Amino acid sequence: MQPINSNIIAKGIVKAIFSLLAVLLLLWFLYKIKIVIIYILIALVVSLIGRPVKKFFSSKFKLNDTPASALTLLLILSIFGILFAVLVPMIVQQAQNLSALDIDNFQQKMNLLLENIKTYLHQKNIGILDDFTFHNVLAQINLKILPGLFNSIFEILGNIIVGIFAVSFISFFMLKDNQLTANFLFRLIPDDDQERFKAVFSKIKDLLSRYFIGISIQITIIFVLYTILLTFLGVENAVFIALISALMNLVPYIGPVVGWIIIISLSMTSQLNVLDSTALIHLARNITIGYIIVQIWDAFVDVPLIYSKSVKAHPLEIFLVIMIAGALSGVLGMIIAVPTYTMLRLFFKEFYEEYKSQFTIW
Repeated sequence: MQPINSNIIAKGIVKAIFSLLAVLLLLWFLYKIKIVIIYILIALVVSLIGRPVKKFFSSKFKLNDTPASALTLLLILSIFGILFAVLVPMIVQQAQNLSALDIDNFQQKMNLLLENIKTYLHQKNIGILDDFTFHNVLAQINLKILPGLFNSIFEILGNIIVGIFAVSFISFFMLKDNQLTANFLFRLIPDDDQERFKAVFSKIKDLLSRYFIGISIQITIIFVLYTILLTFLGVENAVFIALISALMNLVPYIGPVVGWIIIISLSMTSQLNVLDSTALIHLARNITIGYIIVQIWDAFVDVPLIYSKSVKAHPLEIFLVIMIAGALSGVLGMIIAVPTYTMLRLFFKEFYEEYKSQFTIW
């Protein structure tokens, strides 16, 4: 009897080891194809954003799935193509400017600017920058890597082009076949539960579609307002700076702070050769005032409509979810917190009802 028990234990250990190796192999494989997974996730977001557009083409012009999907994808690509055509010359110009940047002269101007800022703040009885020295900060940063960093921008653009092609190809078939993702997932679900999962999955697609469309509208509104602000203040490359700052709003709560740092830094560095230190201080002040006004509009108008209306959740509920996700997974967790929570909440709500009475009896 003892040898039999030993054999059972040995087989169990071997089975556990092979299971662990299989899990590790799967994780290694997923890590190796992470770029493909990223393409699939981006394509899923694009398809969710394009769903209402495809429905419009199908109902308004009586188009089949293939031409309606092709027109939807063409419209989305055209919008990104226009942005790409507008932004690339600005990026190239910024790269050329930084490649020819005189680092020593730049440091001198920034130190002079800092002293003027300190003087301005002292006039207002504010001494928060008394112990701050720009030279010590620059000593920790190798500014000479900037030219080389921006000179590699063409390689980055090449990778972006490959990514656009891959995402477009996957997005087309996700738009064309609404059940493509669902059919893949349903193979893992027992037959008895498939109808309920289909109903939940349909609700998830509708809510996430509204959410991502709302986010796109939010970023577009912020981008337009930033562009108007910077153009009015005479900042060079206003469109490029406004877009980069607006995209920071994808990160809840922290993003606007980072966006303010970016919009101030890029606006002032682009004006170093044009304005004196006093004018730069006034420029930073005016940008900050305008930035705060835009953020107030976003917080009290855009965010309630997008987060509360699109995913049908209380603002406090969303706030707590984002904070918990940020504590667990950092910035990435904060970005994906709302769509992930939306899916989990719908599944829980659907399947909790089945066991609600049992919990009550217990």
